[in-house]
Amino acid sequence: MSVIEHATSSQPPQPGETAPASGMNRLLAPLLRPVDIAGLVLFRIGFGSLMAWWAWDYLASGRVRAVYVEPRFHFTYYGYDWVQPWPGPGMYLHFVALLLLATAIACGCCYRLSATLFAAGLTYVFLLDATNYQNHYYLILLLSWLLVILPLERAVSFDARWRPAIAGWFAPTWALWLVRFHIALPYVFGGIAKLDADWLAGEPVRQMLAAQSGLPVIGPMLIAEWVVALVVYGGLLFDLGIVPALLWKRTRLIGYLLCVFFHVINSVLFPIHVFPWFMIFATTVFFEPDWPRRILGGQPLESPPPSAVASRLSPQMTRLAAGALAAYCLFHIVWPLRHHVYPGHPSWTEQGHFFSWRMMLRGKTAGVRYYLTDPATGQTWNPDLRPYLNADQAARFTRDPEMILHLAHFLAAEHRRETGRDAEVRALVLTSLNGRKPQLFLDPTVNLASEPRGFHRREWILPLTEPLRRSAWKVPLVEWEQHVELPPLPAVTVVRRSPESSRDTIGVPAAPQNRSERAF
Repeated sequence: MSVIEHATSSQPPQPGETAPASGMNRLLAPLLRPVDIAGLVLFRIGFGSLMAWWAWDYLASGRVRAVYVEPRFHFTYYGYDWVQPWPGPGMYLHFVALLLLATAIACGCCYRLSATLFAAGLTYVFLLDATNYQNHYYLILLLSWLLVILPLERAVSFDARWRPAIAGWFAPTWALWLVRFHIALPYVFGGIAKLDADWLAGEPVRQMLAAQSGLPVIGPMLIAEWVVALVVYGGLLFDLGIVPALLWKRTRLIGYLLCVFFHVINSVLFPIHVFPWFMIFATTVFFEPDWPRRILGGQPLESPPPSAVASRLSPQMTRLAAGALAAYCLFHIVWPLRHHVYPGHPSWTEQGHFFSWRMMLRGKTAGVRYYLTDPATGQTWNPDLRPYLNADQAARFTRDPEMILHLAHFLAAEHRRETGRDAEVRALVLTSLNGRKPQLFLDPTVNLASEPRGFHRREWILPLTEPLRRSAWKVPLVEWEQHVELPPLPAVTVVRRSPESSRDTIGVPAAPQNRSERAF
């Protein structure tokens, strides 16, 4: 007898709310039919286990301290400036709590409460600093809130043992398909985003692979053009084709093996943390719902007919809930496409880039120099950013105009706090996208301190004019100003520099695997 069969065989089938009520719209009836819960239970166990490991890794690696404790400034999302790190040891305790809650989810212990608290705690961490944004964190955040409403504590859980009345062998079909919907999002929209001129021309893949050419055995192969083409077109076809392959029973196993290969290769080549392993286990939701039971030797369950099970919701409430779920799914289909309402390419302007599954599409090298001017004294100086940011923040924020604007507001507020006077803040930002020759990113004459934050169109984001190069720009960042035509810049009348700073350059090169930015 399998583990799952043993855990649930002591109770008769009690799918409860999964059947349609009398007179239910035929369109809704298939979503309410009961399906074997085994696959979803395994998803719950895998999700909780992997999130517990993630929280432990953040604690053990020192990342909690580096990302949330040490920096004096955090790039919060617009409207969430009130979300700030816990004082003292609070952030360490917060991640310990996340670890324990994730473990409770895996065990099905106080499941609803544990899932709710974990989702809230993860949301708090997610909102603390936008420079730590990753598409897989966004996906995990969505799934964490989804777990709150899914009845995944019915089997292989402490809750089912302690409260036999909730135990059951089935979950509603909509629960399975809602999880599948979320797992499909990064694949489908990741593929759509790759229908991009730069990607099809081999950038930034060519640079990313070249940065890994020092790897043993496979390293020298990574600079070959045929490997670049394989990654470019293979990645495009994989993202666009993997969901249909997983949905069709005849190609499902081949599709999953390709999925495993794809994510293992990604874990070797690119530092994307937990994402490859998360997707390897999460993609199993596309298998038949009872696949864990079959593998462990259990017998298939015979689902009760929907008409034999009474619904706990009235027909009106059921339709209302179905409408809410449909609106939720429609939002997540439309939201990743919002970059079309903004002018310019999202890889350049960054407007509409977040929360849109645009993965591995831009390699940016950039540098920034802020100019602060006190109108009352006429003095202009370049502030040193090191007292406020850590290396990770500095390696990410200059690619995003909103983050540059956010830091400009902070610098103006710091000057106001110290002197009681307002300051004008301008920024010289040079950016190279996907190996292009660098060019001005923002209008350096605009006083950023007077520009509002938000979702506005940014007229001070200059259009991308440099063409894509066959050979990436190799000139060191500290020499860029000698190769770019610049407008007149404010004259620096006061030098304000921390003791460790010994240069007045626009930036220094970033880590090659990110092809990203520095600000000092």
